[in-house]
Amino acid sequence: MPETVDVTIIGAGVIGTAVARALSRAGREVFVLEKNPGVTHGENQSSRNSGVIHAGLYYDRATRPLKARLCPRGNALLYEFCQRHQVPHLKCGKLIVAQRPDQLPALELYATRASENGVPASLISGGQAREMEPQVRAEAALFLPSSGVIEPTALVHRLYALASASGAQFLTGTALRAARSTPEGVACAVTYRDGATDEFLSRRVVNCAGLYSDEAARLIDPASPWRIDPMRGEAACFQRHRRPELGLKSMNVYPTPHQVTLPGGTYWTVGVHLTPTLEPGPEGRAAIGPVVSVGPLNFAARHKEDYGGDPRPASDFHAQVVEFFPGLKVEDLGPYQVGIQARLAGRQDWVIAPSPACPAWIDLLGIDSPGLTSSLAIAEMVTGLLERA
Repeated sequence: MPETVDVTIIGAGVIGTAVARALSRAGREVFVLEKNPGVTHGENQSSRNSGVIHAGLYYDRATRPLKARLCPRGNALLYEFCQRHQVPHLKCGKLIVAQRPDQLPALELYATRASENGVPASLISGGQAREMEPQVRAEAALFLPSSGVIEPTALVHRLYALASASGAQFLTGTALRAARSTPEGVACAVTYRDGATDEFLSRRVVNCAGLYSDEAARLIDPASPWRIDPMRGEAACFQRHRRPELGLKSMNVYPTPHQVTLPGGTYWTVGVHLTPTLEPGPEGRAAIGPVVSVGPLNFAARHKEDYGGDPRPASDFHAQVVEFFPGLKVEDLGPYQVGIQARLAGRQDWVIAPSPACPAWIDLLGIDSPGLTSSLAIAEMVTGLLERA
């Protein structure tokens, strides 16, 4: 490392690589520290997710203003990026379905919220929903044409390649172990994969450490109040073509959101949903693949690397979706994947702001869903923060 660098980014997941691309394109000297041995496969949240491109209707402006603003903006930027840079994706749309009359008020609430957030959405009848997805049972539905699916690791790979081409330097197997505020910026100490250590001055630091963002924040500010409350999400799957009469033509299908009570409070949850996977083709083209994911089932993780252990039984997933997807049988389902979300304890929105202890340090804390969809908009915001600093 040089003795002094312009910007250091902690973490090379989808957020870190998006920020690195944006800043390097703006002419900044960028170094990215990644504790994992590689970048392009997204070792944590960036690869272990459903790959949904969210529209942005779930987030109210009162309690989740960053998500409400950055998700719709990120949605538009992401489609433009994928088309330009040949990242496999498909704008397949989403149905949010109500199976019973008592769920219609919630559906109408989210239709109003979509309008407030500038998200295209339309309330449709159950018959119209079945025209789109014949095997789905619905009393009514909310149709969101701007939802889609993406291959997340391909996105990380492309962002990494473009950032590198613009001059960003990625140091894998490199962990930040200490940080100290100085009048010139941040004094950083790192450990390399071979155990060697190094120190340097960074004029600016951007904390994109995901699940470990709270720990990184405490390096510069031991009094930081934020804590990541890791949430384990398990998904099952079924083979779309194994029983053609079951099928799922092309769309994301979600239940009507409902409220759940967790240790941190009462929240609306989007519920266990059906998400088609992609079959990438040449030049970034993609088609609906043979696998449909069913999930996630969320519960508190034991720790931030809680990926192992026996999966939840197939019957748990089946019970969550059979009401709106009645053709599915328990024996159709098998294990798919486990992911850990970096949720902030006691807060439903993200924190994207300079550290109170050091204005040269920008914290991105609790970037859970819809972080993937919002990644380019988040990078846009961070670039603006650094320009004003």
